[in-house]
Amino acid sequence: MHKYMKIIVLVTAAVLTAVPFCGCTEIDEDVPAPVMATAVSEKPYPVSAGSLVFDEAPRTVGSLSPALTEIICELGFGDKLTGRSEYCVYPESVSDTATLGSAANPDVDAIIGAAPDLLMSLSPIAKKDITAIEAAGTRVWIISPPQSTGDLYRCYEEIAAVFGGKLNCSAAAEDALEPLKKALYDARDSMESFVYIMSPELAAASDSTFAGNFFSYFGKNAAGKRSGEEDISMTAEELLALDPQWLILPDSVSVYELPEETSGLSAIKNNRIIVLDDDVLERIERPTSRLDSAVYAILEQINESDGESQDE
Repeated sequence: MHKYMKIIVLVTAAVLTAVPFCGCTEIDEDVPAPVMATAVSEKPYPVSAGSLVFDEAPRTVGSLSPALTEIICELGFGDKLTGRSEYCVYPESVSDTATLGSAANPDVDAIIGAAPDLLMSLSPIAKKDITAIEAAGTRVWIISPPQSTGDLYRCYEEIAAVFGGKLNCSAAAEDALEPLKKALYDARDSMESFVYIMSPELAAASDSTFAGNFFSYFGKNAAGKRSGEEDISMTAEELLALDPQWLILPDSVSVYELPEETSGLSAIKNNRIIVLDDDVLERIERPTSRLDSAVYAILEQINESDGESQDE
């Protein structure tokens, strides 16, 4: 009996203790308010990019790569650009900024004079030049060139994070690349199979190159997986064995310069040849969201060739 009475007393005490917190509508000033767990809001910084960590957005930037200059402006940070390479000519607004040489031959004195918080490049810069630039107070960020459209997206996202914080960087990249994504969607399965031949010696782009990955949206890259190399030189016999339905050539390479045996290719017999002019080649070699114009230029050639085949 005593045992049960003890349990009742303990339960009653517990209930009475809980009443002031559960039943009252105001918190007694003499009683500390209970500490409520709150979620810690994510902050826009710090942002890690390559080997660098940014605790805040750079106030000024110099770019030694045309594609990076374009991306910086496209994402809305063109007002931070205080210097560019001599090859950066787009958008036109960058023409007012100081020229800083190039990645291969940077004008170190001009860079130190412009004194940007950050210097960016897609190409390597000599170590001695980086040392001198960093000693003057400018950080140097070398970004690996994209090897795929996925890499291009990550490049946009990373730049958006560095200059605008990591909270909205994905949305900024999505908005900037939406036209390109639509173009690539429109290009799906427009070619059954292809090989992109870059020289009369039959150097072909594999899927490990940006060009090979880009064209794989149009169809199957017949030379895509061979040997895991970037640019694969093959014999005419190997190309004939692959027998792609389409050949893609830069305008500097004529089909008549290819080995004579290649005349037996289905692509040549059916006149399914895509020729890349300088503008399209530049879009592929220096990819930005403007690559969508290259997609539609290539699709136009495909449709024209298919139309001629149907007329025959």
